[in-house]
Amino acid sequence: MAIRLYSDDEGQEIAYVRSATSITTVSTILIFIISPIVLAQSGTEEHFSRGLGCWPELPPQEFSEEFRNEAIEMTSGDAEIQVNGDASFKGPIEMLSQARSLKASSATYDSEKEIFSVEGNVEYRDQTNLVKGESAHYNTLNGQFDFNNSKFELAEIPARGSADKIEIKEAGIVELTKVRYTSCPDGNNDWFLSAKSIEIDTNTGMGTAKSASLSFKGVPFFYWPYFSYPVTDDRKSGLLFPKLGSSDRRGFEFTQPIYWNISPGQDATFVPHFMADRGLQLGTEYRFLTHSNEGVLWGDYLADDDETGKNRWQYNVKTISMLPWEWRASITAQGVSDDNYFEDMSSSINQTSQTNLNRQAALEYYDSVWSVFMRVQDFQTIDPLITTDEEPYTQVPQFVANGMWRNGLLGMDYGFDSETTYFMREDSVKGLRTHIQPKISLPLGNHGLYLIPEAAFDYTAYNLKDQPIGDTSTPDRAAPILNINSGAIFERSLGTKKRRAITIEPRVQYTYIPKRNQDDIPVFDTITPDFNLVQLFRKNRFIGYDRLGDTNQISIGLTSRILDNRTGQELLTATIGQTRFFEDAEVTLPGELPSDISESNYIAELGVNVWGAWKADIRYQLDADANETVRSSIRFQYNPGHMKALNIGYRYDRDTLEQTDFSFSWPLGEKWSTIGRYNYSIEESEVLDEYLGLEYSSCCWAIQVVGRKSVARSTGEQDKSISFQFILKGFSGFGGGATSGLQRDILGYSKY
Repeated sequence: MAIRLYSDDEGQEIAYVRSATSITTVSTILIFIISPIVLAQSGTEEHFSRGLGCWPELPPQEFSEEFRNEAIEMTSGDAEIQVNGDASFKGPIEMLSQARSLKASSATYDSEKEIFSVEGNVEYRDQTNLVKGESAHYNTLNGQFDFNNSKFELAEIPARGSADKIEIKEAGIVELTKVRYTSCPDGNNDWFLSAKSIEIDTNTGMGTAKSASLSFKGVPFFYWPYFSYPVTDDRKSGLLFPKLGSSDRRGFEFTQPIYWNISPGQDATFVPHFMADRGLQLGTEYRFLTHSNEGVLWGDYLADDDETGKNRWQYNVKTISMLPWEWRASITAQGVSDDNYFEDMSSSINQTSQTNLNRQAALEYYDSVWSVFMRVQDFQTIDPLITTDEEPYTQVPQFVANGMWRNGLLGMDYGFDSETTYFMREDSVKGLRTHIQPKISLPLGNHGLYLIPEAAFDYTAYNLKDQPIGDTSTPDRAAPILNINSGAIFERSLGTKKRRAITIEPRVQYTYIPKRNQDDIPVFDTITPDFNLVQLFRKNRFIGYDRLGDTNQISIGLTSRILDNRTGQELLTATIGQTRFFEDAEVTLPGELPSDISESNYIAELGVNVWGAWKADIRYQLDADANETVRSSIRFQYNPGHMKALNIGYRYDRDTLEQTDFSFSWPLGEKWSTIGRYNYSIEESEVLDEYLGLEYSSCCWAIQVVGRKSVARSTGEQDKSISFQFILKGFSGFGGGATSGLQRDILGYSKY
């Protein structure tokens, strides 16, 4: 190290002192203090805001361009350098090194003891942190650093605190005495953490606190006689903050998660969940992550449910493994003990609306030509209204191989699709289905115009068991598919400054598939999807290989867009389309009637994002023959800024549903805000889901309360629940799922 000394009066170098002193040790202390003192790494994921606007920014610090390596530059009003190396400096003095500064009223250097000391109005500053104190001492012999009666501000979190004494000892041990920590700005002590002592071992990255307590509004409400925590990003085993809530189906709820850091690549969380009306449920989540594998495994168990008298359980597995030669394996599996599990154990509409739980294991491979997929799949049906004949088939196994060779012989594209699957279901026809479809196409185009003629041969064969008497066990089907896809993209700029662009994009597709009798072919996984813009240009009107729809049709669509040339944002998009049929469609699924219509429904969609914060999304289908609405939806959104969103929606599906949906997220002043949703079924004259929440968020803490009422899927019964969440910003918090699912339910809402 080296210290250059300058005179304030003349600005000239007066001495050059060699020393082991370095003020970088101060920044080392801050690294450990910055780490929030929590029980475990996980803490909470539900941060409402960080309150950065409540904290004044630290003024920028100017540093000389002459600083290089580890030299320290000192400026002093009066300096005395003794022959033996002792030195005293009177101030104010300032030391600068590597974008850091240390100021004090005076300083001394004892060459015999090799102790450097600063006294009076000591201030350490770097780009993001500030520490003030009465005095500081650095012993260059043993590397010990002492900072007395210090206060610190950490702009990155932001947070502040104080300590009577900070000692950095040899071998990387840091001791802090009488520590206080809070994320509240100066003058506000709504919450703070205090500890009698904290010891940090920089070698292990662990801190140990003794006699620590957490206070809110001056009232201590949590006390730890002893706990340890990580001072780095490493995880640490221990208690997480509890979760609280209440609902009609479960009564008062209390959850106390326990975190276990098994190794750098795996951990587990044990979740005891007490429900006053049902009993104690035990849940466990296990996570692992390696170079080529990752996964999350969840399971919970409730012995002898107080309401039903039965054992209730759930499991959920998701894993992905990267294998040699570009293969990937995955497992997705979910199961529950009974059909009403989610309705009894959850208030989330996303969970209670499930009807079939997927369980599958898959292998996948992709390269520039081939995509290969192998899978075994099963489902657990949890909707009692679904009959056995309506339950999905088990696939053991399914093998899919698709290849595409572009710009091949004669400039044409060649493709090959194939699938082989064995289907099983109790008391049903079962067996093997093999499907292949080679195809060839010739892409043509220039200057925004394109024409793609395509020919394919579709072949599907079966080897069946348990067929009705008289039906063949080896039916098959073969048919050609002819398709011509054409279109254009016309574009021009708008306005004198060409800031906007408008496009006109017509598309016409002709498809011919001859009729093949398929009445002797079972239906394993094939459905007739809802008619929409995607289906408008599909060749086969069915999804699945058990039916190939006969057709002689032409599909016509027109899309127009208005774009912002600077950002590429779509300001407006409008699409209209229809299909015309030249022959009747006679191939059907069981129970359906042949179609003799000459034209499909008209489809229209409009998306508007022109009026600043206002957005609109309108979709409409018109039955051309009956001249009546088949399906429609409309949604308006007003989103002028963060946490400000109003959504109004309406959905109609003839003979199926008619619903309105209103949701909002809106601030009520600087600190208060509210959220809510009202989803109403006009068809059933019933509220399906409604909730209202209120949130208070200050600079350093926040609380949110949400009351919810929803309808059970199978029974139609209502479940009322209330949840809340309490956050100490920069530390942690507790509560229970107050914001769970709100980002999905309220478009434009964000809790961050």
